[in-house]
Amino acid sequence: MLEKLLSPRSIAIIGASHEERRPGGQPLHALTNYGYTGKVYAVNPRYTDIKGVPCFPNIEAVPEAVDLAIVALPASEVPRILEECGAARIRHALVLSAGFREIGEAGAEVQARLDAALARSGVRMVGPNCIGMLNLGARVFAGFGAGFRQPDWKRGPIALISQSGGFAYSIMAFCQEAGIGMDYMVSTGNEADLGVLDFVEHFLSQDDVRLIAVYLEGLKDGRRLRALGRRALEVGKPIAVWKVGNTAVGQRAAVSHTANLTEEYDFYRDAFREGGFVEIREVYDLVDAAKVFRSGKRPRGRRAAIVTTSGGAGVLLADRCAESMLELPPLTPTTVSALKPLLPSFASIGNPIDFTAALAQKEPEFTQATELIVADDNIDLALVRSFPGRDVDSWADHLIAHANTAAKPILVSLSSTPAQAATWAPKLEEGGVPCFEVPSRAVAAAAMLCEFAERERHSASAKPLRIVAAQNLVLENARGGLDEDQSKRCLEAYGIRTPRRLFVDDAEPYPERIDLKFPVVVKIVSPDIVHKTEAGGVRLRVAAADLRRTLDEIRANASSYMPNARIRGFLLEEMAEGIEMIVGALNNLSFGPIVVVGMGGVHAEVLRDVARRYAPLSPEQAREMITELKGSRLLEGYRGQTPRDVNALADAVARLSWIISDHESVVSEIEINPLLVGFEGSGVTAVDAVVRLR
Repeated sequence: MLEKLLSPRSIAIIGASHEERRPGGQPLHALTNYGYTGKVYAVNPRYTDIKGVPCFPNIEAVPEAVDLAIVALPASEVPRILEECGAARIRHALVLSAGFREIGEAGAEVQARLDAALARSGVRMVGPNCIGMLNLGARVFAGFGAGFRQPDWKRGPIALISQSGGFAYSIMAFCQEAGIGMDYMVSTGNEADLGVLDFVEHFLSQDDVRLIAVYLEGLKDGRRLRALGRRALEVGKPIAVWKVGNTAVGQRAAVSHTANLTEEYDFYRDAFREGGFVEIREVYDLVDAAKVFRSGKRPRGRRAAIVTTSGGAGVLLADRCAESMLELPPLTPTTVSALKPLLPSFASIGNPIDFTAALAQKEPEFTQATELIVADDNIDLALVRSFPGRDVDSWADHLIAHANTAAKPILVSLSSTPAQAATWAPKLEEGGVPCFEVPSRAVAAAAMLCEFAERERHSASAKPLRIVAAQNLVLENARGGLDEDQSKRCLEAYGIRTPRRLFVDDAEPYPERIDLKFPVVVKIVSPDIVHKTEAGGVRLRVAAADLRRTLDEIRANASSYMPNARIRGFLLEEMAEGIEMIVGALNNLSFGPIVVVGMGGVHAEVLRDVARRYAPLSPEQAREMITELKGSRLLEGYRGQTPRDVNALADAVARLSWIISDHESVVSEIEINPLLVGFEGSGVTAVDAVVRLR
């Protein structure tokens, strides 16, 4: 869809200029001097010729319908120009101009005209308020700024898409210095039409792109983001995403910079975790991701071998591996036996494996020992930290040869400064062996690789099988929120257990027979009173003899708390016991339905001990959520306590996910607080619940 935009055979520059530093002059200079082989047309009524390029008074006068129009004119003129492009059968435009919605109210009128012009013209547009785009393979330098004055950018199988034009240049420059090239860079600006996700979708289908890098402030279609993440796993192409604007201060800055509304960061984070995204937080993370994903090799699991010539470095790497959830299994007895003749008697053959500095001076033995470890059945990838001995070239050549034939990734952590390693590290990099300046970066890159490979393996089974049939909850005519009794009926329809209860209608006589086990819990039932405890509308352990008096007191409390509240009646419920959990689901308009699980009480509300996943879920996925909680050890039977029914908890979470998924057009939020988890085999009970509607 975007092929003619990114690789145009002909380009018109509307607002072309003699001055090379101006937005209309720089692309003209670059496209006519940096190797672009397509046709270039200048459009400016003030000139007939600009540096040998014929100049036309308007786009209608250009002798062909070009593939791309670059617009470098004041904002007020852009809507008219887009309509003229549409009339001239030009389907793509790149608008460098600023002065639209990003400047607030002052740009609202011209923004409205721009939107109308886009709708009428049929032109697909990048921008406005962007710096342009690069396609180094086709030598398309369609933009302005420092990045477009450098014809010798290093190429590489990476596409960078950025909502910040200036920072995109900084990212490219840093990567270039680290030896990482990029074939594409797109600055999307205000995204009045084409945006980040359009380009992500395009590059996922391009064989010449192995890694997509995204600098993201915000977007409006979280569901599409999630869908593209699933697609990235299907095609095995990671998306390295740098999400900013995640704090209150950052969000305000993002709105003023690109006029993009930023959703709560948690929704982005959870979307990244379920798809083929590699989340980065600094530019060197992108460098390291580019290095480690370059070969296309994937580890089978998270089992790493640390090979070092320094015991201290081995301990450091081991710490970082533990923090990154990489395992360090022992080598098989067969490998240990084969290693012993090659290593000094004082070497350590545990994991980390310390060859000692003595072996670094014995190149053949070092290489043979490394190959044995990489081939070990207990190992999925290797982290090598060593200094090359006297025969540097031979060591590098053998390591490159083995890395290219081995099915497992090999990562090298430099044991010297980058300046000292400058004689041999580039050779390894060019040979496909990624090298990292410090141990922590090597381990972080290994963890990125393992995480992506793990998601790839599980992607085929990621869609959960339905565990409960969709139920008709008859919610379409309801408004606002359901009361507790109605909410619990929704849960029961999906197989989530609630306490035995009796609804006492406030408008009817007191029931003659109450078939419940006393003492009971008594609660006010009102669609207007959400926080029943604050209203004095809940009493625990009420005896049968005290029930009438308790109902009168709760009614009086509710009337005092909210005089106009509609009181339907009261719930009488049998007492339940267990560890308190909070289980909820909510519908985000951008990203879709999501499920939240947390330890009850202070753990969830103060410590934010919660886990989240998009709905629907399988019980297995729900169980993974539960194990992420810091308080999950309490459920497992901490310090000799009887374990709790985690399987029943996972099943209830999965069933709740199907409620919000099946009824997302009607239900905005569901909360069970608390959900009591009984002892193993005794199940869970939803003690309090509320369903809120759109």
